[in-house]
Order: sequence, then C-alpha cells, then structure tokens
Amino acid sequence: MTESRADAIGTLLGGRQLIVVSNREPYEHRHSRRGIMIHRPVGGLAAALDPVMQAAGGTWVAWGSGDADFEVADEHGHVRVPPRAPAYTLRRVPLSDDEVDGFYYGYANQALWPLCHLATQHARFRQQHWEAYQAVNRRFATATLAEVAGDAIVWVHDYHLTLCPRYLRQGRPDVFVMTFWHIPWPAWDVFRICPQRAELLDGLLGSDLVGLQHPRHVAHFLECAEQELGAQVDRDASTVEYDGRLVHVQAFPISVDAAGLEQLARSDGCERWMARLRERWGLAGRLMVLGVDRLDYTKGIPERFRALEVLLQRAPAYRERLVFIQKSAPSRTQIKSYRDLQRRVEDEVGRINAAYGTEAWRPITYMPEALPLDAMAALYRMADVCVVSSLADGMNLVAKEFIACQVDQRGVLVLSELAGARDELPWAVSINPYDAEGFAGALRQALEMEPEERRARMEHLRAYVADHDIYGWMTQQLQ
Repeated sequence: MTESRADAIGTLLGGRQLIVVSNREPYEHRHSRRGIMIHRPVGGLAAALDPVMQAAGGTWVAWGSGDADFEVADEHGHVRVPPRAPAYTLRRVPLSDDEVDGFYYGYANQALWPLCHLATQHARFRQQHWEAYQAVNRRFATATLAEVAGDAIVWVHDYHLTLCPRYLRQGRPDVFVMTFWHIPWPAWDVFRICPQRAELLDGLLGSDLVGLQHPRHVAHFLECAEQELGAQVDRDASTVEYDGRLVHVQAFPISVDAAGLEQLARSDGCERWMARLRERWGLAGRLMVLGVDRLDYTKGIPERFRALEVLLQRAPAYRERLVFIQKSAPSRTQIKSYRDLQRRVEDEVGRINAAYGTEAWRPITYMPEALPLDAMAALYRMADVCVVSSLADGMNLVAKEFIACQVDQRGVLVLSELAGARDELPWAVSINPYDAEGFAGALRQALEMEPEERRARMEHLRAYVADHDIYGWMTQQLQ
C-alpha cells in the first residue's frame, strides 16, 4: 500500500477514533512446542481488514480464540499488532466454551449462515443458541464501549454481531456506527423463515450506515425492513426511517490488498515455494487447476469434482495432463453438517483418484494443511485455472486474491454466477455450479484458451481489482 493511501484514510477519519468489531481476530497466540506462536486465522474478513487497520490505526475488538491469547495481553485484553511492526491495538473478548458453542457454532452458524446462503435444510433455530447469541452480542458491545474515547467511529462486522449496533446505540447514542454484512442478505420470502427476524433487523438498524456486498442484497434488506418492521423505506435514496432515525443502506463490494498481494507474489519466498510445489506435485508438462476454500457446503466443492469427472470422461486426453489442487481448510467441525461434508469431499477425492488415476498420476491432490502466505501466493501464481464454484456467496475473496497474484497474467478465473464477485468480474469464465456438463465445458474452455485471450482477460481483471481494492472499499464507507 502506498503512503498516499494511508494518508487518505487518515484524512477521512479526521482525527476520529476508529474501532473495528468482529467475531474473528486478525492474530491468534497459540502454544506450540517452540513456545507461544502467532497465527493468522483462516477467513476472508480478518485477511481483508488487517491491512486497513494497519493503515488507519485504532482498536480492533474481537473474540480471543487462541489458547495463549490472554497470556500475552494486558489485564484489559489489549495487545499491539502486527507483532513485527505494531500499528493498532487488538482488544480480545474472552468467551467460555459454552458461549462459543451457543453463539458461534449455534445461532451464528446453524441459523444465520445457512439461512442467508439459501441452505435452509441445514438451519436450526434453538432457543438456547439465541440466548447465547444475545448475551455474547451484549458482551461485545460492552467491551467496545469501554474502548470509546471521545469522537469515535465504530465499525461492526458480519452476521455474528447483528444485535451489537442496537446495544451500542443504547450505550452511546452519540457514536457513529457503521455495520458491514459480509454474507448475502436473503430475500424476504427466505428471511421470514427466521423466528428472530424482527430482533435481527432492529439490531442492524441501530447503525447509521449498513453496508452489504451487492445491490441485490440492499434491495432484499429494504424489503425485509419494510415488511417486518413497517419501516419507511426510500428505495431511491436507499434509506430506512425507523425508531426516529434515518439509516443509510448501501452496497460496498469488498476487495483485497491488491498491491500487497502482488508484492508477495513477486517475492523470493513465493518463487521458492513455486519451485518446491512444482516438484512435489510433478507439475512439469502438466496443467494445474486450483480450488481454495474453507470446507463449507456453500462453496460447491463436490460440484467442481463432478465437473472435473465429466471433463475426464468427455475429454480423456486430459488424463495425466491435468492436476487439480484442492486446498481446503477444515471449518466448523463441531457442526455435523460440516463433518459430513468433510467425509464426502475426502470420499470423492479417493473415488475419483481410484477411478481415473495411474501409478504415476492422480487427478486430484487434496491439501487440508495450513500454508504460509507466500506459499498461498505461489499456488495462485502457478495456477493455469482457478475455480470458484460457490453455490451462494456474498463476494468471494479467493477470486480477487487469485487475480492479484497473477503477475504473469497467464491464468484463467472460472467463477460461479452465484458469487457476489461475478458481476464485478465479467472477464472471468462464468459457470452455474449446478450444471455439471456446462461446468465441465467451461473448464475445457479455460484450459484451451489461447495465450492472447488469457492475457487480455487477466489484464482487465487485474486492472479492475487494483482500482477497486480494500482501501477504496473502506474509503467509500468513510465518505
């Protein structure tokens, strides 16, 4: 990031204190055999916001999820981060195992997550989970209010903290509250399934500004506020009048630190990882297709394996010529639907490799282990094709991370039309992940695309992501 970007964010803040509030923290401290080590959790939100906070300074309030977190923090849960060049304060909120089970693994990820991703077959609305969700949202609000010193902007993030803006408003009516909702906001006919829909809307409308990923999500939110609360909605101005206040609701598509990722992709560390991984996977003379996801039922991982199988059946010349690298971090394994998905994905990898592989070649290489950032940049840079096959997604930052790391401009992005990123990135090859034949055809189109077309598409994609990066996203909201 250039100094002018940091200066611009500082100018927009105008000396006001910035407090970010999220469930996930940007840095965890964990015990290891080598002592206490720092770890960056998996997740688009933390990765996206950390460079913003490094530019802006201020305080980040989050759940202290690492087993050594409070050993390195002061008595108030404060620690300065990043560790090598501290730029802002992390305020860690302690949660008990029971609170995490009810709030995070319960209401947030068994009720709101499936509801908003149109996976209502997985939705479970349990009273004890809702009560834990309310209590933890109050805890976050209390911790946040303790950090407010004078004129502040509080920036609340995502579906874990839907009630927090209302609790903040009750404690400090003078504080400016922005909320950004990272996942899709469903249509009214889906949202009305939720028994706590009125409380959730009331919570978010404690904000001064509600940000969503896509204009479609804005339209859905406005209809929900109108239908459920009887709020006065102005669709032209994109505002909701409720409880005597005017709340602005706008689309702000999130992005990545494009310049930072490009720098990482050009680093010596990335080059070393590329050489190492090419040798490990036997990529010499072969095409590499890449998928990078948390193991989540919204990401369409079994659907992409089905498309790969169709491709190998329809175009057997790709056997032994193509390697599909699936980098999948296990996620939310305390929830049965996630454990079931992990078994399904692993079974599919084994089945396809057994059916089509040879002694010298496996079609799918499955990687559940964590990799350092320069190794991830190497994966993105090496890939001939990157596949994002979301069944529903607010944005999907993997698509933009891939683009930012494609410094050689030789890769092709295959992108689900059901991901929020699709409308921003029309130069990708578009797929419907539910259409296995069409998906396989798109993979073949990407693999056989002429170098000139590959470069032209990637030039457009890289220019767009560079012009619409994470700092521009933040600037839009502060303006």
